[in-house]
Amino acid sequence: MAEIAIDFPLKGEWQFLRPPGHQPFAFDFVKRDSARKNYQTKTKLHLLFSSVACTDYHCFGEPIYAPIDGKVIRSANDWPDHDKCNLWRTISIWYNATYKFKPVNINGRLDIRPNAGNHVMIQSNAGYIVFLAHMQCGSVVVKEGDTVRVGQELGLVGNSGNSTAPHLHINLFDQMENPLDAKVLPFAFTAYEELKTPQWVKVERGIPTIKSTIRVE
Repeated sequence: MAEIAIDFPLKGEWQFLRPPGHQPFAFDFVKRDSARKNYQTKTKLHLLFSSVACTDYHCFGEPIYAPIDGKVIRSANDWPDHDKCNLWRTISIWYNATYKFKPVNINGRLDIRPNAGNHVMIQSNAGYIVFLAHMQCGSVVVKEGDTVRVGQELGLVGNSGNSTAPHLHINLFDQMENPLDAKVLPFAFTAYEELKTPQWVKVERGIPTIKSTIRVE
């Protein structure tokens, strides 16, 4: 059982995904339609042979809430969203992020926006840092130095940075003085319900399984 537990940063029903190569305690969350089949309003053929606008994804523009009390130590709000998604753009984004991304030092700080997109980092009183990434451009409503409380709105789900489709990425770091040396910390979510068809099961201090459907009201 993870020692750290944080609130779930979204409301409603979400699916947990973990792309290949993701750290075990790095979480990506997406929404599906009412039938729990599709992530967006178009068909898979659009992704293969055309494109799907980021606004056609069910999670794009959903509110994101602070999962802990703490201080905002970093934020970004001006990185453009990928306006469209398709297979070839997905491959390009993945390749560039995996093999070509080299953060640039700006005024003594590494610029992680090309990878994280618009983001918020909140440092808890205990010292660990909650990292929420790929937020919608122009939606972030907190800035560095702000104090936030659990449940306070931070911004909206977007498709910025190293994002192949709209989603929210969340993980915890031990420090951010040197991002290249930061360690990803294990953690759990304080409380949620997980779909165990046909019923919902309450979970406390839990960790979702890959492709599980969870909800928080």
